[in-house]
Amino acid sequence: MGYTHYWTVKEELTREKFITWAEGVQVIVETAVEAGIPLGNGLGEDAPEISDLVIAFNGVGNEGHETFGITIDDEGFDFCKTAAKPYDAVVTASLIHAKRIFGDAIEIKSDGNWDDWDSGKILYETVFDIQPESVLQ
Repeated sequence: MGYTHYWTVKEELTREKFITWAEGVQVIVETAVEAGIPLGNGLGEDAPEISDLVIAFNGVGNEGHETFGITIDDEGFDFCKTAAKPYDAVVTASLIHAKRIFGDAIEIKSDGNWDDWDSGKILYETVFDIQPESVLQ
């Protein structure tokens, strides 16, 4: 299955906003792991990479596909093919949070529609106690 999410960073991401996003992604990841979604960094490490410079994670073993990653100096188009595996909820929740933090600096698209993001929306709402609005262009 080729289920993929796409994003375009349209302007430089500020360090302050990236740190805020990373702090939120950390909580999203911790909540997902507690719920039983296995996550690593996509490079054989057991823990996702979350810092003030980079976010990188993947599912583990057969539960992984392509690594989701955004760095503070990313600009332009990128994507992550999750094949709708369990870590897809963490990817979509992280993208929802990215849109909330970065606003118009990031554009998000997906092979799925907003209804296909239900697991990510639930994860996001669990963490932030905010029902997300559609982030898809």
